[in-house]
Amino acid sequence: MKSRETLTELDYKNITTSWDSLHRYSPAPRHRRRLLAQMISKLEIKDCLDVGCAQPYLLQEIVKHHNIAGYGCDLSDKVIATNREQMPHCQFMELNLECETWPQGRQFDLVTCSEVLEHINDWQSAVENLTKMTKKYLLITVPTGEVRPIDKMVGHYRHFQGSELVATLGNHNFTVHQLRRWGFPVHSLYKNLINNISAEKVYDSFSGGDYTLSKKLIFAILYRLFYFNDFFNSGSQLILLAQPN
Repeated sequence: MKSRETLTELDYKNITTSWDSLHRYSPAPRHRRRLLAQMISKLEIKDCLDVGCAQPYLLQEIVKHHNIAGYGCDLSDKVIATNREQMPHCQFMELNLECETWPQGRQFDLVTCSEVLEHINDWQSAVENLTKMTKKYLLITVPTGEVRPIDKMVGHYRHFQGSELVATLGNHNFTVHQLRRWGFPVHSLYKNLINNISAEKVYDSFSGGDYTLSKKLIFAILYRLFYFNDFFNSGSQLILLAQPN
């Protein structure tokens, strides 16, 4: 397995094309989508931009349940091409969040950015660009806590404490109205187990290709167990909802 540095020297912007099954079935992404959907259900929005959309499962759920216009952007040209075929009713474009925003100063009622900032070297500029594209609500998720071997394998530069994001958003006249931590105890135990067994073996087994029935069953069971995390405001997942002042 490649290290983070080697991975980024290779075409990292397109490696997410192999993560379709991982994003679709893995318990953590599924629960993130569920938790975000709960928060979004209380918002009045007419359109949504999902930044770093990768496989657009989050955007699909938002567009379907709210019957709104959907937009997505990602660094990967291959992901964007696939998304345009799968969701022709939505608009997708390639975009480098470190240095770009949607053309012509376009803003959106809701901007989501889930599990993206940890992959970006200049995350402060990325946050600034997120605020520039946000009209009403900005919803961000990031990992927090220790950067473990499997995190480095998938290109994490850093994890966040939360306070630095709140401060940076404040510098751009945004206020965080909700901040939730999630993942304790089951997700925390799951991450410990992955890294203690063998991060490389787990990554190689589950990161690419179509999942077998047994892999889907394993993740379906884990998904149910992850509901126990809802009873605690703790863990290595951080969700922030911010609005412009």
